[in-house]
Amino acid sequence: MRDRQRDIRLLVRVAQMYYEEGANQAEIAEKLGISKATTSRILTEAREEGIVTITVNNPITHGYIGIEKEMEIRFGLKEVILIETNAEKPEDLRKELAKAGAKYLQRVIKTGQTIGVSMGHLLKELPSFVENYRTNKITFIPLLGGIGQTNIELHPNQIALELAKKFKAEYKLLHAPAIVDNFQVKELFTKDRYVQSILEMGEKVDIGLFGIGSPLINTSTLLESGYYSAEEIETLRREGAVGDICSQFVDAYGNGEQFEFNKRIIGIPLEKIREIPLAIGIAGHLERKEAILSVLRGNYIDVLIIDQLTAKAIIELDKKQRK
Repeated sequence: MRDRQRDIRLLVRVAQMYYEEGANQAEIAEKLGISKATTSRILTEAREEGIVTITVNNPITHGYIGIEKEMEIRFGLKEVILIETNAEKPEDLRKELAKAGAKYLQRVIKTGQTIGVSMGHLLKELPSFVENYRTNKITFIPLLGGIGQTNIELHPNQIALELAKKFKAEYKLLHAPAIVDNFQVKELFTKDRYVQSILEMGEKVDIGLFGIGSPLINTSTLLESGYYSAEEIETLRREGAVGDICSQFVDAYGNGEQFEFNKRIIGIPLEKIREIPLAIGIAGHLERKEAILSVLRGNYIDVLIIDQLTAKAIIELDKKQRK
């Protein structure tokens, strides 16, 4: 009995030193004359015996954590980051999502990595939220062509350049249009050695940054950028296109091989997007819920940064369509 009491006293003493007094395991081991391995074992035993209980006081609304977890499980995502927002204007929501995207990118980016970027209004905002970051041997590249005089700030080349400036990193540009008139013209561009080298780099990036577009809404970036005409977008709608990622269209279940338009894109193909080790999708707004759901079903992204209202709507839409 006394031996047991002595054991418990040791468990309590080690736990108090570690959790209440802030001593590290090496300091505890030295003071009590035990090994670091024994200290670690005692701390584990203290938790198992119920002497130590750990409570996480989450200041964030608990319901949001539940939504994040549900989306991670439902769509097989590595992580979902939900932002709470009261933004009413799409441009305000974009800024808040871009801010969260910049913070996440700064968290995960590592020395020596290559980061590929897509296009769009949301990604255009992202560089402005990068805070005093410097790292070595980081390279930003476009995952899609983009040359011309219309809305240059939305093009992947420009976004890659602006991100490289903020991260004090290197960058490469893809000197080719995002979309061409036919497959024969595409072949001519992709035979160029420099274009070919950038496309090959795009298929080997460590991180991909993607917005998610919708041909179902009239504010589509693809329309605004001049890449597609209103007639072409209408054709895609009739053919069942619901969303787009990296300017390539997918149906409600994430399939894109049936769309001839996708074959005219100069950029990373859909199947290669799935192979990116960390593909980050940043998107929101209720009018895009079908588009975001289609990309999730296609397993194109690993991490989703989204607003809480759209996340809830996507879960409900997925439940309804699966009935």
